Amino acid sequence: MLSAFAALMLSSCDDYLKETSPDLLIPEKVEEFQSVLNGEGYLFTYTGNRPNTFANDADFVHLMTDDVEVVTTTDSRSVLPDEDDLPALQQGRGAFTWAQDIEYYDVSYDGFYNRRYTNIMACNIVIENAETMKGERGKVASCVAQAYTLRALCYFYLVNLYGKPYNAATAATDMGVVLRLKSEIVRDQPARNTVKEVYDQINSDLDKALSYWEKAAMSSSKYLVSERATQLLKSRVALFTGDWDTAIEYGTKLSDGNYDLYNIGKIPSEELRMYDAQEDYVFINPNSNTEIIFTFGQPDYNANKFMSWAKLISGAMFSVSQTEEGSLLSLYEEGDQRFYAFFLQSVTNKGEYYDYRCVPYKHYSSKYYSTALRTSEALLNAAEAYVQKGSDADKNEAVKLLNLLRKNRFTPETYKELTLADFATTADLLQFVRDERRRELCFEEIHRWADLRRYGCPSLKHVYYASRNASPEVYVLEQGDQNYTLELPKSELDYNTVIESANRRAILPQ
Repeated sequence: MLSAFAALMLSSCDDYLKETSPDLLIPEKVEEFQSVLNGEGYLFTYTGNRPNTFANDADFVHLMTDDVEVVTTTDSRSVLPDEDDLPALQQGRGAFTWAQDIEYYDVSYDGFYNRRYTNIMACNIVIENAETMKGERGKVASCVAQAYTLRALCYFYLVNLYGKPYNAATAATDMGVVLRLKSEIVRDQPARNTVKEVYDQINSDLDKALSYWEKAAMSSSKYLVSERATQLLKSRVALFTGDWDTAIEYGTKLSDGNYDLYNIGKIPSEELRMYDAQEDYVFINPNSNTEIIFTFGQPDYNANKFMSWAKLISGAMFSVSQTEEGSLLSLYEEGDQRFYAFFLQSVTNKGEYYDYRCVPYKHYSSKYYSTALRTSEALLNAAEAYVQKGSDADKNEAVKLLNLLRKNRFTPETYKELTLADFATTADLLQFVRDERRRELCFEEIHRWADLRRYGCPSLKHVYYASRNASPEVYVLEQGDQNYTLELPKSELDYNTVIESANRRAILPQ
């Protein structure tokens, strides 16, 4: 029965918003439902030759942020021809320039949208059978809690890309995404739910997951979502909706053992920066990084398909923003070991110079997944919520949390304790917390893009070079720009002719 069901999932899940087979076979035992969830509900599995991985699907999102720029060089030590870098530049151009039609440049654009609904379909099947599932009740509760958590996570991603940014005053009418909460076979053309309806569903799913965790058999595997993962997501969603007390409540639930922070400050820079695979010091390593709650994504040496570490920079190439004011790399202070743990350093090896320009390096491994839910995010969620509450006592709590994180990121000789007096205004402290968030969570999930939307969709500028010798093209995403919301993929728009469009504009080079 399960094999027939799995075969059906392979053939139909990518078309979940359109139609599926009427011959859907449902398993009965909890072990079978867990297999369904592991195979299609999670965000890291491979199905045949098709990567069903979150990291691969989300690579283009990083290009839209201020954490990426196009770097060029005429360095004589760079020996590869320009043409080697052109495919990534051309494929990523649409996302990097916030094009009206990103899919024109990147034909894999529909993967993020369609595969999240694939994940959601598997979760729905588990949730619908929660009461009739056969097996040990603790295992049943765990399976159902996982499904609710994963569904909430998928809808969080979807609404933060394809829906309008959350605004409490307009969320009840703002365009969100389609909520599919059943696995029944339909041929409808669904309208979008509102942003408020989507966030209400996310919170409902997380609350139900928490209730199931109370009676669940717990697993220590970091490759499965857990009660701690659900709590972290509660704090994240609360932060995004301005529910400061809930963000603090759940952000501090994970504080046992000082958030189990991984102390990279005590690891010598020379060991963190080594370009050959030092598995013990790969940051997103569930075996050594104690703050990892749940890891997923994609095991690969390349952190981003648009920013390969395996090439010399011979012309123009996407890389971490580093040359202009406000760039990501400019935010790291002396002694901050994240600079070495998070970014690949340029090296000379066997007489050859490798000009990596600090491409993302957080996982750098074929063993470990490239993305993780970590307790450091919960700490930062709580810290920002404390600042938003605004009293001196609250702001002091925020500074304490910042110190806790930074003490585990800086070398002992460079670490300096912060005090509230170091910040002239509440706005200064808020900006510092947000900068710390940018430093800490860069190139994980869709954090930076979602945060930029949450901050009011600030104006961004990207300079694009088609090749080393090309003239620069300057593109500007305006404050509050409508292009902060992505268009649905053509596969969905062609099927659903009545669904609301994002109405993105054409952004021309200045």
